[in-house]
Amino acid sequence: MTTSISNSLVGLSLLTGGNGFAALGGVQKIESAAVRLAKAGFTLAPTTPPWKDAKAPPPDSAQVAAIKRLGSIIDKADASLPADVQTSFTAYKALDRLRVLAQTASAATTGSGERAKLDALFAQGLTDLQAYLGQGPSETLDLAFGIPTRRAESVSLPVPAALEVKGQGVLPARDTPIPGMTGSEQFTLTLTKPGGGAPDVVSVDLSSTPQPPTLDSVANAINAAISAIPLRNPDGSVFIDPATGQPSPRWLVRFVPDKSTNTWGFAIKNPAQEHVSIVQDNAPDAVMVAAGQTALDAPEQVRLLRFDDPANGGAQHSYGTISGYDRLGTALAQLSAPKTTAPKGVTLSQPQVFAPTSAAAMATAPDGSSYVVGTTAGELDANRPAGAQDLMLTKIDSEGRVLWQQMLGAADSASGAAVSIAANGDVVVAGTVSGAFDGAASDGDMLVARYTQDGDEQFAMLVRAIGVDQVSAIATGADGSIYVGGTAKGVGGFGSGEAVIAKLDTNGLVTARRTIDAGGGESVRALGIAADGSLLALTNETGHAVLRQIDSATLATDTASIDLGVADARTLAVAADGSIAVGGATDAALSGAQVNGLSGGRDGFVTRLSASLTGAQTSYVGSSGTDQVDSVAFLNGRLYAGGRTSGALAGASKTGATDGFVVTLDAASGGQLSASQFGRVAEQTGPVRIAAAPGGASVLGAMGLARGVLTPQDSGLLTTHTSLRAGDSFSVRLNSGAVKKITIAADDTLATLSARVKLALSGKAAITTPTVNGERLLRIEAKAGADVELIAGPQGTDALAKLGMEPQRLTVPAIAGPREPKVRPGGTFGLSLTEALSIGTAKDAAIALKVVKDAISVSQTAYRSLYWDDSKAALAEAGSGGGRGPSPYQQAQLARYQDALTRISGITGIL
Repeated sequence: MTTSISNSLVGLSLLTGGNGFAALGGVQKIESAAVRLAKAGFTLAPTTPPWKDAKAPPPDSAQVAAIKRLGSIIDKADASLPADVQTSFTAYKALDRLRVLAQTASAATTGSGERAKLDALFAQGLTDLQAYLGQGPSETLDLAFGIPTRRAESVSLPVPAALEVKGQGVLPARDTPIPGMTGSEQFTLTLTKPGGGAPDVVSVDLSSTPQPPTLDSVANAINAAISAIPLRNPDGSVFIDPATGQPSPRWLVRFVPDKSTNTWGFAIKNPAQEHVSIVQDNAPDAVMVAAGQTALDAPEQVRLLRFDDPANGGAQHSYGTISGYDRLGTALAQLSAPKTTAPKGVTLSQPQVFAPTSAAAMATAPDGSSYVVGTTAGELDANRPAGAQDLMLTKIDSEGRVLWQQMLGAADSASGAAVSIAANGDVVVAGTVSGAFDGAASDGDMLVARYTQDGDEQFAMLVRAIGVDQVSAIATGADGSIYVGGTAKGVGGFGSGEAVIAKLDTNGLVTARRTIDAGGGESVRALGIAADGSLLALTNETGHAVLRQIDSATLATDTASIDLGVADARTLAVAADGSIAVGGATDAALSGAQVNGLSGGRDGFVTRLSASLTGAQTSYVGSSGTDQVDSVAFLNGRLYAGGRTSGALAGASKTGATDGFVVTLDAASGGQLSASQFGRVAEQTGPVRIAAAPGGASVLGAMGLARGVLTPQDSGLLTTHTSLRAGDSFSVRLNSGAVKKITIAADDTLATLSARVKLALSGKAAITTPTVNGERLLRIEAKAGADVELIAGPQGTDALAKLGMEPQRLTVPAIAGPREPKVRPGGTFGLSLTEALSIGTAKDAAIALKVVKDAISVSQTAYRSLYWDDSKAALAEAGSGGGRGPSPYQQAQLARYQDALTRISGITGIL
């Protein structure tokens, strides 16, 4: 029997475009034109990759020791090698070192101390590798640290509200009576033109409007009062509109019921961008509170509250929190989370991690807004810390809503300590800075920063001194002078320290400085301005609480002083009549008259004195536990104290492990009028910072409004909305050309920054500032054939990181023509790494190890893409014929032919 296989082989050849007879051992396959064209592009001389090194690697312990001796895990390959080979070899060697670190850290035998050191090396290694890949040599190969992309986007910034301001939605229906309003409320509105000029003050009395009050009735009353003010000619006569023959209104702002969300509130239409503020007449006073709150196994956050008319049992409002967001910690938690498939229609929540955030002080401005200064190790809105932690400043309205947040932008470490409101409404803060700041090196210096009401920085100045200074207090005088105080220690922070006070002028320049050395350890705990303009300094002097009255001109002379005894005094306040209050904690009775007795153990105390530092009278705030007063404030005949207790105050009940409290005292007698205690189950309440808010207990919140300015002129400065500082920088490079540096200016906006980046990239990238989800961002997008490198600036002043962008290469391959090969050397590969990876625990190290091993495999694949192999021939064939491969029908035929040939070969023995 004779079997012919020729037709089968011919059929297979016709379908594949190759020579089917090549299957017959001695016959060579004839390459198609597509394969020959593609193969001709692979011209690199053969190289030996490091993973094929015949020499066995040393044990991991020896490799770890070697890595510790390196300045960086980046060991650049031989510069004589082709550029793409250099990059793939360098990346592989760096990844292999990261693998060794992760593998060692994942071992159960590795101690926590050693693992922490390895984690630091690993984190720095990731940073170094990311920076290298962002600008490593490249011709045809692009190796991305994360996911390859053609686009980079910055953090999102708020879009300034120009012609319309939205209040908060609060009511389910437009005609719902506004809860908490009696209909007898009176309001005062102040209107000012953007360019200045005489303001108008408008009174609105709801008693003459339809009852009960609704959004429409209140809007109609306000709009009628505003419209009644006519526009006037320069001679003072009323301007008559020629078209209508009627007087024209001077003010164009209008209040309109609005349902932008699922609930109703107000929208303020403001076509002329007029300045509008509102207060409720004769509203009760309130106390604003910023208190530390720490849950089990969670970092501290700042809780915001408001106590309305505390002496008369008013309402307690609990608002949100100020929490620094740990972006990298969140990413790591999501990597570590078990993979779960959500049921249909269900969206599973993702883990979120927050960073420690604390409040050091609080102050309320005359317009009803409040400022909280403190420290955070996380991100706040678009602010990203450059170092371990940063000074933060948050402005909230009278209803506890965040208006803006600022971060100092220090390169290494900064902490916030105190805040004061200047006579012109500016906010002045004090903090401590360590490390580089604005081009200067600090070993620990006091800092003073001044901001406008809109958050624009006026200045930020270090109060330089030899040794370590730590700030704790600030005060501003009526003439604009700034006083800052704290503790001065020797070089390296050694010694018990001396109390130090510095005076600065309105521009932040130091004009006087004084140290107080009583022979032991001294520190300034609080500062204030006395009724006669002198400076009050509360100091701790060898454990004694001492209050000094100092000549504010030169700081050289004490005009009066009093030693209150052994106590931990930490806060002071000055009343409108000049009387003074000092608060803190004590284990024993203090000097002077006693309003009540100690409760036993450690009690909080409030001591009242006359303006001349005489007539001391002390009130104790105590329970069966440990008690302390953190802050005090005078307001309209009342004296308020905020603090903490581990027990239960008289008339109050305990909720958490440690609760906060606000106690009301009679400012004249010192007698306790009320005590409000607050906390959360199984949580610790930290320091309680209070600020008095005159008329703060208004009904404006019930309408979705807030006391004070309703139409703020939002800043557009990048330095206001991010942690960027003038002088921060990053660089860009186009197609391996010259590196061009971009330096942040103090007056930069998204528009000005995008214009400079566009100029630097010569129009080869699309630079836009689109609005996404109501916020605006900077977008850099490479165009076809362009290679855009984003290069990080110096550590601590890296504008790229503060903008929320990573050092990387943005690339879009050139579009291949119809006659060009479909398979070419190189390409774009992503290592899928993230700076969130950590090896700080054995579990995290195991996750990092898997990710790094996958990245190593990708780096090897990227190298192989530079050289021709048989797999590329199949791709070239599939890409021939206008980019179309065999159809599914043809592929099925190929499979049947191959199966037939296999069976035939078994019969004939030919194949």
